[in-house]
Amino acid sequence: MAEQMEMEAFFFPQDLEAEDTESTDEPKVKHGKRKEIKIGGIPMPVYMMPNGEYRWSMRQASKAVGYNEGWLRDTIQTGGNALIKLQGYGFKGKIVESPGQGFIESHLVSTEDFMAVILYAVMVGYRRPAIALMAAAMQETLERRADHAFGVVRDEDEYIQKFEYRYASILLNKDLRQAIKEWIESNEYNIPNYTKTHSIRGGYRGIYASALGEIYQVLFGRNKAQINQFLDVAAYRTPKDNVNVNQLQRIAQIEDLAAKYIQRKGLNPIEAIRAAADALMIELEEPKLGDRITRQDVHRVLDAKKSSNKNK
Repeated sequence: MAEQMEMEAFFFPQDLEAEDTESTDEPKVKHGKRKEIKIGGIPMPVYMMPNGEYRWSMRQASKAVGYNEGWLRDTIQTGGNALIKLQGYGFKGKIVESPGQGFIESHLVSTEDFMAVILYAVMVGYRRPAIALMAAAMQETLERRADHAFGVVRDEDEYIQKFEYRYASILLNKDLRQAIKEWIESNEYNIPNYTKTHSIRGGYRGIYASALGEIYQVLFGRNKAQINQFLDVAAYRTPKDNVNVNQLQRIAQIEDLAAKYIQRKGLNPIEAIRAAADALMIELEEPKLGDRITRQDVHRVLDAKKSSNKNK
């Protein structure tokens, strides 16, 4: 108990709910530089300390791995098994403050502690955003190493776009498919009426396809063919392969909540998708083509720069 009290006093000499109160016990960031990047579509403030160290917003780090923004603060304050497990993944917990105009703007964790939070969320919490974050980051790391080995040069924007696309693609969950499968099995006698009511063809396969089609309708107000025509892509392509990262994430959110509504409320797939869109306050928007930067695009730009330099 004494050890826990000492730990809490080290981490949080005062309640972090009081963000507008100055604290003199924690180190403050006096000359750090602040930038904002996006990780998995979530705005993430990152600070560069005077010594070159990077630090991350504690609240946004919690959100990035699938918890609420107060999770890490509460975990540290409460102590117990969660904090012990978190420390087992390397969490040190030396928090620094970023002061604003007379208040604490943000509490910052080190990159190592952010990584420990990700590991905990993956291994203990089974949080899909954390799993997607780790998988997308690992793919980028492997690709960067291979690029270096083969002398391949890519624009940083290409890496960023690929990361965000992979993250969103991983989040496109299979839970909805499983929920629909279970609903079909438990509503076998109602299937003919359901397919007739919603003009669904193709039997059970058509039920799955109609669910995705309904997601396109509540988000874009268009069917697959209309979306592909609008985006000027091949008619056979699935829109999820072409829309931008933010729209992929909205699709994932609808899928996730719709799966819960089917399993917990017993709604049929189309009812669940419409209810999920309402709960998420989804508004119709135009489909947007994802900014996919290819290797050929990068080399084309590099070749143009070389030609330009030669002509100078």
